[in-house]
Amino acid sequence: MDAESKISLCQPVKGKGCCACCGLFNCSDISFTGLSHFLLNTTLEMHKQPINLGNPVRDFASLRQRYVFRDHTTFVCPYMGFIDKNTPGCLMHPSVNKGIDGRDYSLYGKEICNDFFCPAYRILDARLQRILIAYTDNWYTYSIGIIDPLSFIWIVKLIEDMAGTAISPENNPADTTLATLINTSLMMLALFFNQLQVPVFFYSEPEYHLHMRLLSLNQNSTHNAKVRVAITQAIDAILNGC
Repeated sequence: MDAESKISLCQPVKGKGCCACCGLFNCSDISFTGLSHFLLNTTLEMHKQPINLGNPVRDFASLRQRYVFRDHTTFVCPYMGFIDKNTPGCLMHPSVNKGIDGRDYSLYGKEICNDFFCPAYRILDARLQRILIAYTDNWYTYSIGIIDPLSFIWIVKLIEDMAGTAISPENNPADTTLATLINTSLMMLALFFNQLQVPVFFYSEPEYHLHMRLLSLNQNSTHNAKVRVAITQAIDAILNGC
């Protein structure tokens, strides 16, 4: 991450938290309902047992008994959940856990959690980061933009080209039409991803570019051709009031 960046994509504002690097999008069902159910369950379990002093791998094994994951080599942290009613995050982070930093009970530990920055930090420039934060309706569409930043760039450019104007969150922070365009597009992308039982989040840029080259919307492939057309048609319908 650029040392000069002042935007946190992990927890930018209330309601826009992201747990992709904690393994959330490794779940088989990555629909809004499916992931909300997963996060609610982990939150309730943590409230019953605030800190598990046992082996965190045992907790992961317990999750594997109850959920189907896309990639069995990817760790899914049992300590992510809703840090408030509409924001996912780390339940062991000191800002959430009454000042106690319990992240070392997880496989990653606090040092990795503190120092890791996903590909979106580097792929999305500051303007695109602000657009994603400003116009997404909730944590879910926000997170879709984070896990596939190249698709988000494609969506923004498509909207700008079809609308004939550049998106500026500073000038139009409450533009409901833009919010509808962006959220509709990201939800259609999410549906496309949920239909595929393959990993959709990658920790490094080389992995991301390698594995998402046929799925990200910035590349026209036989895999994503239908969703590209569907998003284009949806944008056109919204802009023209159809």
